[in-house]
Amino acid sequence: MKKIIEINIPGGSNIFKHLADTLLPYHTKAVGSYLFIVEGTLAKPRIGIRYPGYKLKQRILKKPNKNSALWANLYDFEVVPFEKGKEGSSVKFTYANLLKDFEVYKKDSAPFWEMIVQVHSDNMIDREPPKLGGIGPRQFLEMLKWMWVQEDFNYKLSWKEVGSKMPYRLQNRNGGPTSKGAGRDKFYAALILVHGNYFNAASMRKIIQ
Repeated sequence: MKKIIEINIPGGSNIFKHLADTLLPYHTKAVGSYLFIVEGTLAKPRIGIRYPGYKLKQRILKKPNKNSALWANLYDFEVVPFEKGKEGSSVKFTYANLLKDFEVYKKDSAPFWEMIVQVHSDNMIDREPPKLGGIGPRQFLEMLKWMWVQEDFNYKLSWKEVGSKMPYRLQNRNGGPTSKGAGRDKFYAALILVHGNYFNAASMRKIIQ
């Protein structure tokens, strides 16, 4: 039975440390057995993260020692949107769909763009976004925030950089080391180029895919 827990993870540079400390006690549980509400409340959830993620694996080492990383992708999770209090589909929140929605409904809003910049730099949403069409502006920003946090955990930051109390390794499905990704910065660059009318969303999708 899936358990649902409300947690309060502050934004800013320490978001990874706070999240690592919160999730670590659950890392040996069944995949997806815990759903943490990270935006909103249990009564009115907006964004959740399902943990442990399917990329989290225990590593089998021939000669482990006290410094060995016995786990891979320790903080992998799935970002879950909620719509009217019920779990929605994360399928519509691909980077391609977000980029198209941004182009059609949001790119000309200076206040909304300022909030995207803040999410990218500080993982913060500290005010109510302007009312715009398409995907709800707050849901857009909150999904973007947690998708970026997820990518940083899986492709960018080491266990020391996130302040994990347990060492782990970033690895791909074949067991090799994960290439250092640029998911956050790559999609942010795509938003910049669409925002500045240098490229449209369709062209950017071909470039960054």
